Amino acid sequence: MEQQQEKIFQLYIQQLTGHLSEEEEAHVQRMLAEDPAFAATWAALEAEGKEMDVQGYLHRVDEQAALQQLQQRSLRPASRKKWLAAAAVLLLLLSGSYFFFRSTPATPPLAQVKPPVQLLLANGRQINLDNDSAVRTVSNATLTTGNNMLRYESADTAMNTLQVPAGASYRLMLSDGTEVWLNAATSMRFPFHFSGGSREVYVSGEAYFKVAKHPQQPFTVHTPLTNIQVLGTAFNVNTYHNGNVRTSLVEGKVITSAANGLQTTLQPGYQSDYSAATGFAASRFDEEEVLSWINGVYYFHHMPLPELAAAASRFYGITIVTDPQKHARTATTGIMERDKLSAFLNDLETTAQVKYSYKDGVLHLE
Repeated sequence: MEQQQEKIFQLYIQQLTGHLSEEEEAHVQRMLAEDPAFAATWAALEAEGKEMDVQGYLHRVDEQAALQQLQQRSLRPASRKKWLAAAAVLLLLLSGSYFFFRSTPATPPLAQVKPPVQLLLANGRQINLDNDSAVRTVSNATLTTGNNMLRYESADTAMNTLQVPAGASYRLMLSDGTEVWLNAATSMRFPFHFSGGSREVYVSGEAYFKVAKHPQQPFTVHTPLTNIQVLGTAFNVNTYHNGNVRTSLVEGKVITSAANGLQTTLQPGYQSDYSAATGFAASRFDEEEVLSWINGVYYFHHMPLPELAAAASRFYGITIVTDPQKHARTATTGIMERDKLSAFLNDLETTAQVKYSYKDGVLHLE
């Protein structure tokens, strides 16, 4: 009975926000005519929605304020997109009508033990970096940590590696003044000191760069498939998906090239996707969404559940698995927030009717 009520609730939300397909609309009309229980639940939702002036809310909603009100979370200002209005209305109703669909309390937060951010020095030494403010001298460098960030002073030109584990993010200030934000499950090789006529780093995962301008010393970011050449600019690079590199330019100008000689030049507001099979493809992007991970937020749109499980595993730092056959056609839209796994799972259960269980350190989506 509860599952049927949740399905009715989902259909009602889809109708409100214009996401109801023709087949689903026909199903709703048929059920209203043939199933008294369905009709009664639908009428109760409409009455609650009318009392709350949900239709008017849809026209005047401020998505950022709505999301903050509904999930009581501090988010980076989000783009004004219809899907966010849908999420806002959905969660608004959760505080009202949905109370009679759920009588059990939300699952408490799952315990998560995250490995530390690590700095691997060129000489093989491994250093765990924590959030506590500290100054330490190691090898030929003085390291300063605090507020999830590393600064250093050194003349050493050997390559070091900063490793950020799943479920975390970290910030790095390079010797030339370039700022780098590294997302979860990301590594970057860099020297403490740039020498010669170039500045070169190597990234696997996702990182956002604000490159200091030194025209006489070009800056290059090497990824597994491409090279990104800049003089002074801000851009995001994402290599999470095997066989694909996405470069999103916020300001300035970059040239991104591949080993096969193909290259493309980006202007602000455009991003390029590269794969060996199709080459480069440019398109516009939403800066707020692409960079939201810096503030611990991840947006997903009509994402298949197996793909979402992989993204959530990386984002939350926990192993999440699902049955790809059972959920091959299950796709959902929403948000994830760092350190709020339980809220994400409760939203997923509500919007996609996906149950979950936790056993032996693995989260199963069922």
